[in-house]
Order: sequence, then C-alpha cells, then structure tokens
Amino acid sequence: MPSPFPGMDPYIENAALWPNVHGRLIVAIANALSPQLLPKYQPIIEESVYRTASVDSVMIGRPDVAIQKTEALSVEYQPAVALMSPVVSPVVVELPIATDIRQRFIEIRNVANQEVVTVIEVLSPANKKGDGRAQYQRKRDRLLESQANLIEVDLLHKGDAMPMIGPTNEADILSHYRILVSPVELRPQALLYPFNLSQSLPQVAIPLRADDRAKGLTPTVDFQDLLNQVYEVSGYQFSIDYSQPPQPGWEPAESTWIKETVNQMTSR
Repeated sequence: MPSPFPGMDPYIENAALWPNVHGRLIVAIANALSPQLLPKYQPIIEESVYRTASVDSVMIGRPDVAIQKTEALSVEYQPAVALMSPVVSPVVVELPIATDIRQRFIEIRNVANQEVVTVIEVLSPANKKGDGRAQYQRKRDRLLESQANLIEVDLLHKGDAMPMIGPTNEADILSHYRILVSPVELRPQALLYPFNLSQSLPQVAIPLRADDRAKGLTPTVDFQDLLNQVYEVSGYQFSIDYSQPPQPGWEPAESTWIKETVNQMTSR
C-alpha cells in the first residue's frame, strides 16, 4: 500500500525515521542516475561528518538514546527524603556534548579523470539547525565557488531554508519543501523547485557540463517515484501510526489537511 499523501509524507520527517529515509533516498538517486550517466560519468556515494551538540539529538535522529537516558536518570537519582524535611531535589538536565553525525551525499564524477562535475545533497535536520547548519553552509559556499554543479534537496519543513535571494517570489522560498539546482554556468542565479505538502515532488534535470546538453546527455530524477520506492521498501505502510499527529508538528491549517487525508485513507 502506498503512502496516503500525494507528495511528501509528513510522517517520515520523524527524527526516528529520517536517517533511514535519507540513506535509502541517496542510494535510490545514485541507482536511478547510473544507467543515464555511464560510461562517461558515474555517481559515487560519499560521506560528510557534522559535529552537532547533543541537545539537538531529538532533531537529528537519535531520540531513543536521549529518552532512555532521561528515564534512567529520573529513576536512579531519586533521593531518599524524610516526609517532613523540605529538601531540594535535583532535576535532570542535558549538557551540550558534541556528537558526530555521518551523512551521505552523491558526487557525479568524470570516469576518465575523476573530476567532480555535480554534487547532490539531501538535507537532514543536522544541516538546518545549530552547529551542523554552520558546517553545511561552509561546505555549500565552497561548492558554489567551485566548478561543480549543486543539487540541494530539502524535504524537511522545519528549520529555515538555506540562504537564497529573489527575484523569485518569497512564497516560493517559504514553501514547505524545495529542490535547488545550481548549474555552474548560471551562477549566481539558480533554479528553484518549490512545492508544498499537497503537491507531488518534481522531476528534475541534473546538470553536468554545458556541452553535454548539446550532445543530448540530460539525466533526470523523478523524486516522487524514488520517494515512493523508499516508502515501500522500508515498510512504512506497516510501521507508521497514522492515528497520531506527525512529528515534528505543523501549523493548524496543515494539521487539518493531514488529518483529512489520513481519514480518507482509512475510509476506503
């Protein structure tokens, strides 16, 4: 059974599910591109490491550890208190201890000389919050100053969009989701694909070198089809509890639409 939503499923933005979604989507993109690129280019899966404070653990996909530790502490450190003694009791807090978050991305390389032609990034919560955002921003700046094209896929409605300037409509930048395509020859301009919760993910042409288009080499990625595949192979139709509201939360209008969409699914 497919997801009940026509585009992005808001339930797979959950921090506990997102690492699997991210990893499978990266692999799916690389697999979809391989037959379109070979033998001249090849998609290679690489890995970045982001240093993030542990206070962001729920946002970056490690909620279970934080919850288990808090529960354990609350049980273990309950002081013995005399009934009539006004004793101050401790409360559990968490210190911002840095942790490493590993995140995969794709480099499209020229087979002949291993030149990086295009980089495809799928953003995670670590890229949109705190230290992780600053680290990704530095990487993004380096890519935009290089001779590599950049594809940036943002399927997370929480957190600020990565920096960009008009003349695009501000509502586009503030859309729930977006895919940014930055071909080298267009910079500083780029192509923005904005879409909201009720819309399907777009098909996107992946830029290579300018002369490749003239030769008819124009690979495309159908992001909706790939997301549907990730949902199916991950078995989310069996494990997601659609009777509960999705996390992270939404504004009232979107929450109502989500509930109505789920109700339509259950009434079939």
